[in-house]
Amino acid sequence: MIKETFISISCLILLLSGCVETETIEDIQIIESIGYDSADDKKYELTLATVMFSPSEGGIIKSETISDANFTGYGAAWNAQRETPKPTAAGKMMVALFGKDLAENGVDEILDGLKRHTTIGRRVDFCVIEGEAKELLEGEYPLGQTVSRYLKDLLEHHKKGNLPSTNFHEFMYKYYSKGQDPFMPLIQKQEDKIKLKGLALFKDDQYVDSIPADKLLIFKMLYEDINIGTYQASLENPDGYAAIEAVESSVDYKIKNGNTRPEIYISVNIKANINEVVSSIKLENASDEKNLENSLEKDLTENGLQMIKHFQEEGIDPLGIGDRVRSKTRGWKSTKWQELYTHASVDLNVKVDILETGISE
Repeated sequence: MIKETFISISCLILLLSGCVETETIEDIQIIESIGYDSADDKKYELTLATVMFSPSEGGIIKSETISDANFTGYGAAWNAQRETPKPTAAGKMMVALFGKDLAENGVDEILDGLKRHTTIGRRVDFCVIEGEAKELLEGEYPLGQTVSRYLKDLLEHHKKGNLPSTNFHEFMYKYYSKGQDPFMPLIQKQEDKIKLKGLALFKDDQYVDSIPADKLLIFKMLYEDINIGTYQASLENPDGYAAIEAVESSVDYKIKNGNTRPEIYISVNIKANINEVVSSIKLENASDEKNLENSLEKDLTENGLQMIKHFQEEGIDPLGIGDRVRSKTRGWKSTKWQELYTHASVDLNVKVDILETGISE
């Protein structure tokens, strides 16, 4: 990213939102999503997904994308808007997308521009896409929805399950925090569908790692309390698999020696229903149920510790362990914590309580 991007993004938003108050809804194109991709010759490509409304005709009459690549956001927006029959307004944005290549190079200047403008709501969702934002925004999707509404609904649906809470406001809070690193949903376009691939993990402003979708419940149980979520666990003694639905989960952190030799004790309590078991376990009595609980606890604990260890090795802290230590440690300093974090001792205890095992013959 070039240095001028900071100025260009500020100019871009001013350009997009200027004089909107004097226009009626049928006289403007409303920007629902914005996408950023890397382009050749140190340019970057800006793509806007817009809609036009006609209240007299009962709703949307047209949706379209406009895009342009240029050295500055102002130039890209100016050229793109030469194709539009009406002025654009940025007050109804739902999603901001970052192409993978651009996210890996850093998004600091773009974020700095976005956060300065009150026309951009703090509940806008951020996403990294495996591929290009432009290709996704230009796609056609089922259910008669605009791409922005389809994507927004997809994200809201998964936030009620395995996807941890995240949006513009929460990303920026973590970004500026000294004791945690931010993250965004990671998505992928597959023909006429958009699929949640996992979680994109950032170090400062750069996308550096990811968590696959099948491990999201592990991350979420370590990060925050859960109301509902699903997971497929590997079983031992006997071998097999179990599909579970977590209906309630709470997590608690206890900290010792935060400024010297940190010891992190994490307790997770999960109440779950069993949806399916592929194993010789028959769940015919209390002993079978207890054995299954033990196997689930072993799987969740091992995967949780493996995930935390990986974060420590990579020097990233998406769980906000540093922020949790800071809140419970007098005289905590971020520079010292960076030295201590990778060697901090972590103990995880997962307790599973099976509520329902379903009906079997």
